[in-house]
Amino acid sequence: MNKKIPPHKEAALNEINLNYSGNGVKQQSNRLFAALNLFNVNTFEASRYLSVYHSPARVLQLRQQGNLLDTVWQTVEDENGVLHRVGCYVLRGARHE
Repeated sequence: MNKKIPPHKEAALNEINLNYSGNGVKQQSNRLFAALNLFNVNTFEASRYLSVYHSPARVLQLRQQGNLLDTVWQTVEDENGVLHRVGCYVLRGARHE
């Protein structure tokens, strides 16, 4: 359980958010896919750092495009100390740092 992500991951997610601006589903999917090529991303991170507020739908789109994504459940703590069970998405074949 961790409410703070590592600084290098936060910086990379913020950079992706800036590089793939826009709130349409295509832009959201592009942001999430770019992030998944670098890291595993959970729903907490997707919403807070990538402005992807319904990540299961974006993951479904990426799967329909032929990407192999796994969902692993994890518990994360939010800023208020509340625990949440969230999906963590893993892109098979990605070379994570």
